[in-house]
Amino acid sequence: MARRTTILSEADKSGDAAPWQPVRDGTLSWRIIRQIRAMLFAGELKSGERLGGEIELAQRYGVSRMAIRDALRSLEAAGIVDIRVGAKGGTYIAAGNPERFADALAIQLKLIGVTIAEIFDAQIAIEVTSTELAARNADASDLRLLRDILRRQREQRHSKPQFTDLSLRFHEALVAASHNRAMIAQFKALRYVLEPLLARRLNDDVATRVIASNTALLARIEARDAEGARAMMHRRLHIVRARQLDAAASEQMAQPTD
Repeated sequence: MARRTTILSEADKSGDAAPWQPVRDGTLSWRIIRQIRAMLFAGELKSGERLGGEIELAQRYGVSRMAIRDALRSLEAAGIVDIRVGAKGGTYIAAGNPERFADALAIQLKLIGVTIAEIFDAQIAIEVTSTELAARNADASDLRLLRDILRRQREQRHSKPQFTDLSLRFHEALVAASHNRAMIAQFKALRYVLEPLLARRLNDDVATRVIASNTALLARIEARDAEGARAMMHRRLHIVRARQLDAAASEQMAQPTD
């Protein structure tokens, strides 16, 4: 049986429960990773908190420096810790990075092969609630940004790449105006997946409808009409979903079969 080594902290000595637990030989790196993740979710570790140097951590867990090194590499790659060098070096719990999260989630959505229906269902789930919250929570800077994007959409209505980008920026700014960080982070990821789908269907008629819809939606938000804004976004996204699925089905039928 593998030997288990326990390193007592001051909390152990005082009789209080200690968050740091010893690990067993065999898959040591994964056990260390799992424990640090669990402590982070339990609120026992905070962003910016110093975990210690490599030697300190090896002693704390009662494992080799190699096991600690492997665990720290994985934690750093996942964006959970920062490893610093110098006088104040060591391992620290990383700061939050929504952009890194969005990029990683978008890649995973692509790799698992989410369907068009799933993408638009997720958009509806996030944006309908975000729109309601935006009508309640948007501040002056949020409204200025939405107005500016809408103005630029009108100017770029005949430029497919710019208009698509601005359309998604409008949606992203709308979600940001909800001031709900969980939904903001999720939509950032969803935007990467939505962009190629929306760009393929864009034409002058679609651009006209988008501008009219955004204008009406912004008016509801400025009026603090949360229920009206929510209902409008709900109708709009369901129409977009239906059109996108119909177009995708038509393209599928038009493809030659062997």
